[in-house]
Amino acid sequence: MSVPTEAALDRGWPRTAEQGDAPSRDGLLRRFGELVLGVGFKMRGQVAVGLLAGMIYLAWCAMLGYGAWDGFASPATARFMIATALLGMLGFYPWVRSGVTAKLADSGLVLPQMVYASAWAVLGYALIPPLRPAMLQVLCLIQAFGFFSLRPRPLMFAGASTITMLLLMLAVMAHLAPPDFDVPAQALTIGLAVVPLIFLILMSIHQSKLRGRLHEQKLELEAAVAQVRVLVTRDALTGLINRKHMQELLEQECLRQARTGRAFCVVLVDLDHFKRINDAHGHPVGDEVLCAFAQVAQSELRETDTIARWGGEEFLLLMRETEIEPSGKVAVERLRREIAELHPSVSIPTLRFSFSAGVALHKGDEPVECTIAQADKALYEAKAAGRNRVVVSEES
Repeated sequence: MSVPTEAALDRGWPRTAEQGDAPSRDGLLRRFGELVLGVGFKMRGQVAVGLLAGMIYLAWCAMLGYGAWDGFASPATARFMIATALLGMLGFYPWVRSGVTAKLADSGLVLPQMVYASAWAVLGYALIPPLRPAMLQVLCLIQAFGFFSLRPRPLMFAGASTITMLLLMLAVMAHLAPPDFDVPAQALTIGLAVVPLIFLILMSIHQSKLRGRLHEQKLELEAAVAQVRVLVTRDALTGLINRKHMQELLEQECLRQARTGRAFCVVLVDLDHFKRINDAHGHPVGDEVLCAFAQVAQSELRETDTIARWGGEEFLLLMRETEIEPSGKVAVERLRREIAELHPSVSIPTLRFSFSAGVALHKGDEPVECTIAQADKALYEAKAAGRNRVVVSEES
């Protein structure tokens, strides 16, 4: 019996159990991951950090259970520490996973989890003498959880809280004076532990400040890139896209038409007697006219249409998924009427202007330059016929 090729499978061969099960297993794993970790990179990272802390809690629960069995921790103390560990492991997860905390500055609740874990470790230090060295290591490990996520002020608060809890625990234990707590020796041990803890906190704060500066530099770079993109693709006076960028959009639209078969129109617009406006009133008024036309055109045309300053007082309009008759010509005629009623200059209220336009439908089997040439020819006919009118290319 022949083995079906991949092409044969695509043509309808039945898949084996292994071939059919793999995608479903992948889908189940993906859905399980989304259920546990949530969706979105930020939430998944925050939940994953919380689950990592939960795994550490679980390891300690196992150690405490072994301690109760082996006798170096009393069963009551072990049960209490295990219960509080499970509370720390499960108490924060639902809030982060549900997205309730998403709008908070510390949306992963890292600081509350650090403070809770530090209090748990300090309590374990006081209650279980054999685990005291390990609990001091845990306190240092807890600070590492804020290393890459908290800002300097929360980091300082977390570190100060940990040191304060250690000192308070020392004072309380010195007052209670249990037989297994040698106050001078424990004071020396805690003092020696506080020194590296302070250095770790300072390193975390320094790292957080560096991360903040890098973030600010990233935002500045993004803003600079956006500004450069505007300068490269936009006309400085009118804010419309420039000729170069419009040529790129036209090429993209040709490719889209080849894929979908949906037509588009090109409209060349020329402001009538614009030189007379400049000569009679000066270039600042001419600039007002250009900007006024650009503003009205952007507000009147569809969101899918794009207009560019093609050169001087000439503009090019790309009308996507549009036939010339009736929608294409109607839209340009509507714009022409709006322009005729416009008062473009505050300093010269009586000033009016109009435009002439040539419309051409792009044919999929010809270069877009031919379509622009047809629109330009129709524009010339509009000017020759008296201006202030829209002419459709006869070749479209």
